Amino acid sequence: MRKRTAFMLWLSLAAAACSGSATPTQPTSSSTVAAISGGSLSAARAATQPTAQSGNSGAAQLCQQQGYRNLVRTDGTGFSTAGECVSYAAQGGVFRTGLIIYTLSVSGSQIGDFGWSLVTTELITTTTTFTDFLATSSTAGCTISSVTIANPSSTSPFVETSFSAPCGNGGPLFSGYGQAFWNAGPFDSTGVYSPQGIVTPPVWTLTITQE
Repeated sequence: MRKRTAFMLWLSLAAAACSGSATPTQPTSSSTVAAISGGSLSAARAATQPTAQSGNSGAAQLCQQQGYRNLVRTDGTGFSTAGECVSYAAQGGVFRTGLIIYTLSVSGSQIGDFGWSLVTTELITTTTTFTDFLATSSTAGCTISSVTIANPSSTSPFVETSFSAPCGNGGPLFSGYGQAFWNAGPFDSTGVYSPQGIVTPPVWTLTITQE
């Protein structure tokens, strides 16, 4: 059994394909973000979804006690204060939740195709490890136990998927599989991200959406 991270394959290509990029390293620490657990998007929505409002009083309740931090306008913009939030509702504004969904899709790897989807209450800005998922998949039957998104604010974030037990696709066994998203960062907004200047397969795609 050996730990395998796909970025090793690209180190020999870094000089030619990713000139100026730093060599990726394994994450050594992680921070906590407000992740939603429960195993379903409906549960995640229920945890933060605004309830029916009854005039200004209802809006005030939703916005108070830091509640405005989990709410956004219909155009996706947030609020800087509770008062700004209440004012928006008083003018007939409709709330959306600020749920952020990260979805990884990997195809053609040494362990087949795999992926996962998870949800947070905000875009992550520091190295973060997740253990709760909306969904996971693996054509080789690998059980995904955790995901680390390292240095999401850098130009080349690193995404690693770990498995509860070493698994393979009829070949070597891996306890984890990762990739530096060369020159694709930072992960600072919704959109589709893929490593730049690498040989494929495998094909890595990280999609960030907002509810």
